[in-house]
Amino acid sequence: MAYGPSGKELWRAPSLDEYCTPAALGGVPYALCSKGNEPGRTPVELMRLGPGSLTEVATLPKKAEALGAVGGQPLFLAPQTAKDVYEAGYERPYNALLRVAPETGQVRRIPLAHPLTGAATLVDGVVYFVRSDGSVTAVSADSGRRLWQKTTDMESLSAPAVSPTYKRVYFSNRFGRLLALDSRTGAEVWRTSALDDPGDKVQSYPPRVLLVKDAVVAMAGYTLFSRSPDGPT
Repeated sequence: MAYGPSGKELWRAPSLDEYCTPAALGGVPYALCSKGNEPGRTPVELMRLGPGSLTEVATLPKKAEALGAVGGQPLFLAPQTAKDVYEAGYERPYNALLRVAPETGQVRRIPLAHPLTGAATLVDGVVYFVRSDGSVTAVSADSGRRLWQKTTDMESLSAPAVSPTYKRVYFSNRFGRLLALDSRTGAEVWRTSALDDPGDKVQSYPPRVLLVKDAVVAMAGYTLFSRSPDGPT
């Protein structure tokens, strides 16, 4: 179902006898569906949602992960297909990007030079892979080419926030530390120390960082704080 800002129902699409989750890819409503009750064990069906309609667009591999859209085309991560990979832990290797043409359903596979692991985020045509040990790898969403890789000593980094104005990629961690990397090279620009007392909820809430008119706003535990995009002052 789709709702307006007031909460009024706008339209609803028919249900399927499948496990489906909604996804807004490039501002377009889709559903990611898998047969059966256990997602990840069957191929992913990309369905276009609309008033009274649910239209199949493409079929993607098991455990394909939706990233967003580039040029109006949904973009996914493709995992390695070995059985041991499917049964691996949280850092599953990915070896390709999958770009779907919604008009034809054609899926274009964009190989990565080397398998990558970590939490992936798509921002402005770049996919950032962030590992739990603090390493960050930036990959072109168009070509799959690695743009840069940076090893930091800041564990448990958040998803990135990117400033086109300052050419920076910002991260926070659960202790309230902030990290700024050059979005063009991955070089470290600045970092801050941990907060004196981020609260006793740091284990319960993942760190977050976002930009509000280019001010860096971050959360650690239940503590919200802000810094200048130029660095600590």
